[in-house]
Amino acid sequence: MRTVLALSLLVIGLPAWAQCPPAYDWSGFYPPASLDRVTQRTAPGLRSNFDQVMLPQLTDQERRTLGRVLLDLGQREDAAHPMNFYAAQGGRVVLPLSSVRMVSDLTLAVAWLNRHRLPEKKVFDYAAMLAFRGPAPDGVRALPLAALGVPDNASDDPAVEGLFQKLYGDTMVFIMAHELGHLFHGHSANVSQDQSRRQESEADAFAVELMARLHAPPVGIVFYFNMVAPFECPARTTHPMSGARIERLATVLRDNGPLFVQDKPSPQRELLLLESVVQGLLQVAKLLDDPDIRESMRLTGQSSNVAQFGAASAPAVGAPQSRQAFDGNYVGQWGDAKTKLDFRMILKREAQTVRGQYDFGMGTAELEGIVTGDQLDYAWRWGTDYFGRGRMKHDVDGRLQGTWGYGQRNEGAGTLTADPR
Repeated sequence: MRTVLALSLLVIGLPAWAQCPPAYDWSGFYPPASLDRVTQRTAPGLRSNFDQVMLPQLTDQERRTLGRVLLDLGQREDAAHPMNFYAAQGGRVVLPLSSVRMVSDLTLAVAWLNRHRLPEKKVFDYAAMLAFRGPAPDGVRALPLAALGVPDNASDDPAVEGLFQKLYGDTMVFIMAHELGHLFHGHSANVSQDQSRRQESEADAFAVELMARLHAPPVGIVFYFNMVAPFECPARTTHPMSGARIERLATVLRDNGPLFVQDKPSPQRELLLLESVVQGLLQVAKLLDDPDIRESMRLTGQSSNVAQFGAASAPAVGAPQSRQAFDGNYVGQWGDAKTKLDFRMILKREAQTVRGQYDFGMGTAELEGIVTGDQLDYAWRWGTDYFGRGRMKHDVDGRLQGTWGYGQRNEGAGTLTADPR
């Protein structure tokens, strides 16, 4: 991944540096009725988890140190950050309703996309768009589910609902346990950046140890960190994210593996699941510390628009699949001689003209081209800075193979292969 991106930056000539997102005002992002539903439907479950599941798992020493702690769901929104949670004076874990709703919506979108074999990366690209273009990027409030094309009845699908509950439940327990860790260690807000990072790692370790007692691996946190990463800025965040912090979290998670799998029917399977979370966190750590990747996140956010995310829709049940060449859904790999990236592509053909989009884990690119015989010559563009040409051919099985290049070249940068889905 880094090889291809670094090559892109070198060829285009852009600097590889990370930039903080603008400080937007997030007041009123969700309409009042949406936040009222969080109070009525979501808050009771969070309180029950906090009071009846998490607090009973505290040790005697932790109870004495913490004293009386409360889950505070009285704040409706945080104007400075759409996914901010924090510990406050008086032993309070504060969960603003708008932040709860944002995590819920983005997690449901991940679950829906996953169960329909669509790229979850669209959720993270959408988050980058909000971070760098604000709550109304195209003049309207880009509410998550509508912008991402998730239907109103998405949770009616048991597979979607089951995955959502797992990811969302784990994430919110981790967040609440993390804030308890801040209270337990007596952390302060006005400290140096190094001290703040140390405090975050201490709170992370507290959360992991508490969840280990619950035998609940925090599967959802990999998705959560990817969602929140675009909004983070070391200069003004209350919860600084860094590769070192995430690596320490991964280490603590792995070290607590035996506790997570206690009393499980298949401990080995649970350990494999836990290791997949660890590996996911280590990948997040690399992304956070790689200036090229951080820069690509900024470019993706700035160049994205609301309309492109709505294109991620599941195929209708029983819908006929086109057998035309260069038309339909494809999965495959593209890259250079050293690196291969998985990608998903949707092509729509009308006569000899083909238009489409492909997602390669770093954003969504667009292409348009003309079919001649069994060959498609096309132009591609990713955002406003990366562009070039390419050529694909299809075989009798519908498989696509081709090359791509920068500028006016249709080769020289890499190759691609894709199979119809």
